[in-house]
Amino acid sequence: MRSFPGNALLTACALALTACNDDPPPPRPFPADTEAPTVTATSPAESAEGLLPGATTEVSITFSEPMNPEAGTLVPSGGLTLGTATWSDRTLKVPVTSIRHDDAHALELKGFRDVAGNALDGTAFLGDGRLDFRTTSDRPRPAVASASPAEGTQELYPVEMYYDASASRPGTYFHKVLTVTFTEAMNPAFAQVELVNRTDSSLPPRALTGQWSPDGLTLTVRVSAPDEGGPPLEEESAYTLDLSALRSAAVGNRLDATPVLGDGKLDFTTGKRDGHLEHACTHTLASTAEALTAAPARPPFGFPPPTGVGHTRYRLTLPGEGPHEGYTELISKPAEDEDIVLYLGQELQVGAYDDLDGFEVLVELRAAPPACAGITHRARFSAAMGNRSYMLHFGPTDATTLEFVLERYAK
Repeated sequence: MRSFPGNALLTACALALTACNDDPPPPRPFPADTEAPTVTATSPAESAEGLLPGATTEVSITFSEPMNPEAGTLVPSGGLTLGTATWSDRTLKVPVTSIRHDDAHALELKGFRDVAGNALDGTAFLGDGRLDFRTTSDRPRPAVASASPAEGTQELYPVEMYYDASASRPGTYFHKVLTVTFTEAMNPAFAQVELVNRTDSSLPPRALTGQWSPDGLTLTVRVSAPDEGGPPLEEESAYTLDLSALRSAAVGNRLDATPVLGDGKLDFTTGKRDGHLEHACTHTLASTAEALTAAPARPPFGFPPPTGVGHTRYRLTLPGEGPHEGYTELISKPAEDEDIVLYLGQELQVGAYDDLDGFEVLVELRAAPPACAGITHRARFSAAMGNRSYMLHFGPTDATTLEFVLERYAK
């Protein structure tokens, strides 16, 4: 059979249409970015030591891929202040506007993401997600000029008594005051020290906040009685006052530990307490003084007033134009020998004359431990029984008045 020309034409057209629809396949999509960015370089270097503060003017952080400039915050540690950060390709740069000398610094990277939204992996380079480095100092460090107690003091009296009229229960209380003076002004924001009892390890270290003088040169540390009870300082114990947290005012330098202290810590030991002395301090601080005027001479040329009552605070006016001196009287007990102690508020000569047998009794004058502000010295003598009259002689002295607490102790 003869083929129909139209069938060939249809076949040709069908083949042409098939060829026209045979387009190339679309390109394959790129895989999504799911890889976390990392830090690849920093300046200063991670864990750098001994950086000069004056040369540390900028911090830069380079990342492994382009980052989202709108995401991320740099959080500096105390003592480090930063300016406005800027991006340059994959590197973030930020100026350092202030930096503390001789200290550890850290810059935490928070919330950083790449352009695909992947969070920063801070462990790959930094370890803890922070850039850590340490400065040294390019200026002289401060040092301790003097301290009270002095470095290495032995037998320091453990307590000081004072009267607190503003307390909920006004009365006498215990504390101990330590002072340290420095070679240059210190930063008043740093006033915390640590007190450690090295004799009794069961006692925890005490964090104490001192008070700076207006010129920033002297730190006064008031050691109060612990909350759990007990004295401010224990008897016969070795103590260390750690000053390492203090900083200079100019650039924040740490202490130069070598001068005076040797190790940056104030070391001292305490001695025993004296119950008689502390009892006398109570009278000095809380008792009303009995005011008397001393006689200018012993009998029969003068009539000394009595100052023989124990547990009594006396305020004595001395006669004369100066130097001043005067006399009072004490009667011994009829059937008991005694030690007589005068707790004095100043250093002066004290005598005792046995009027019955007519001789001067030995009086021992010694400095008293600093247990309270009103007692500086102790005068002690022995009084024999038998209602003996002892003429107490004060002076000569430039002072017109003096105070003392009289105590009588049976032998």
